[in-house]
Amino acid sequence: MSSLRAFNLHIRPARPADAGFAAEMVQLSMGGLAEYLFQGDPHSILSILRDLFMRDAGRFSLKITSLAEYEGRLFGALVSCEGARLNRLNIATLPHLLRRIGLRRAAGLGWRAGRLPGGQEAGRDEYYISNLGVHPLAQRQGIGSRLLAFAEQTARGLRLTKCSLIVGLYNLDAFRLYERLGYQVVETVRDRDEALGYHRMVKVI
Repeated sequence: MSSLRAFNLHIRPARPADAGFAAEMVQLSMGGLAEYLFQGDPHSILSILRDLFMRDAGRFSLKITSLAEYEGRLFGALVSCEGARLNRLNIATLPHLLRRIGLRRAAGLGWRAGRLPGGQEAGRDEYYISNLGVHPLAQRQGIGSRLLAFAEQTARGLRLTKCSLIVGLYNLDAFRLYERLGYQVVETVRDRDEALGYHRMVKVI
């Protein structure tokens, strides 16, 4: 694929027809955490995430998802919101999970989520970048940086002065990008399962 650096990418709100792509990018951004939480193979997890986005299910909602597009092709996705909304979005996800995967599996997911290491996911005074994914064929071409800049612009519009995110310890490429763009580590959480360890990073904007 030719370089996308010079392309005038359009960042737009996600639409119902984008649920499959949004799910794919979120699964990519979650890495091993998705397998830990949902306890399934990648194909079944993708199906669950797609259904959640089609339902606008709290954390997995098209209403808080923005997409990077060029000439009708999608290259990246950003799921982000005010940190103060995060608890409400988590709660709003639960009934959709119950309908999609049943009580037993939803309870197991909730139990595993509750056992995740570390403290708060985001501060109430932060704009939280929950998920950022760039299609593998379009990585290292500035799309992630553009989506981060869009998130920071959105935060300023909401009169927030900080953006925050969590990046897995295994994800060195993403960590270097965030560090280069001014995000600083405020907490490092380690776990015996390497997929669950992470850095929490914050940028003053």
